[in-house]
Amino acid sequence: MTTTTKQRDWQAKEIASAPESYRGILKRAYSGDAPPRQAIKAFCLHCVGYLRAEVRDCTSWACPLHPYRPYQAGEEGENVPEGSELASQDASEGVS
Repeated sequence: MTTTTKQRDWQAKEIASAPESYRGILKRAYSGDAPPRQAIKAFCLHCVGYLRAEVRDCTSWACPLHPYRPYQAGEEGENVPEGSELASQDASEGVS
């Protein structure tokens, strides 16, 4: 996928306006270098204004990424549907 100048300019503005601690994950997500879990994390954080608690407490149940969002309560991976790509990724990374 080719990124246009307009898209790159918009992405640069989004990265610059993000809290410094989240700029790296946004850069990786926009460049296509982020693994799925990090891309979802970047999306969720951007969606709720970079507030981790808002990601955890998200009530956008219609969002297709809702079951995969980071910072959920409970055991890590508990809310990742079994058999999903992210569950497979967890298994390959040694996360149970």
